[in-house]
Amino acid sequence: MGARGPSAKPPELKVLEGNRGGRAIDLTSTFRPEVGAPPMPRDLSRDGKKAWKRLVPELLRYNLLSKVDADSLEDLCETIGLIKVLRRSINARQELLLSKNEDPAGAVEARTPKGMRIQSPTYQALNREREKLRGWLGEFGLTPAQRARVTTAIRVQADLFDVNKGAAAAPRDPANATGFADF
Repeated sequence: MGARGPSAKPPELKVLEGNRGGRAIDLTSTFRPEVGAPPMPRDLSRDGKKAWKRLVPELLRYNLLSKVDADSLEDLCETIGLIKVLRRSINARQELLLSKNEDPAGAVEARTPKGMRIQSPTYQALNREREKLRGWLGEFGLTPAQRARVTTAIRVQADLFDVNKGAAAAPRDPANATGFADF
């Protein structure tokens, strides 16, 4: 079951909007591990490795990946890889049926011992993996609906110039931020 009600606003957004409630805002309450790519697991499938190589740079680009996400990312990539394998299997079966001038829909159906039509086990597995994929994509904020709820890791941004000195200023520590300007 999903989270009830609207998700809470990130504290940074509350500061940006002017803290209309007047309550103290704890800017250190959100756990945000350091952004970084975990090492690719050695036992990842071939299609899983392709998914890893495609996703990791994009997730890093948007600060959505940390080394602590290794296991979740591995499951996401393996799910993507298995879906590709199952789709190739169904497509190959369809091509075989087409070459025999048979109905290609037979690739997604099977018959029981009594002759009743059912979904093929391959197609059932594909649907289960797609359902898992939806969940994993949501965990990383990679679906349109979940993208609105994503909060990225805080990145320290140094001021280019100190107004008083004209020299480069030191970066600020986000743990000691008191307002949005401190990020």
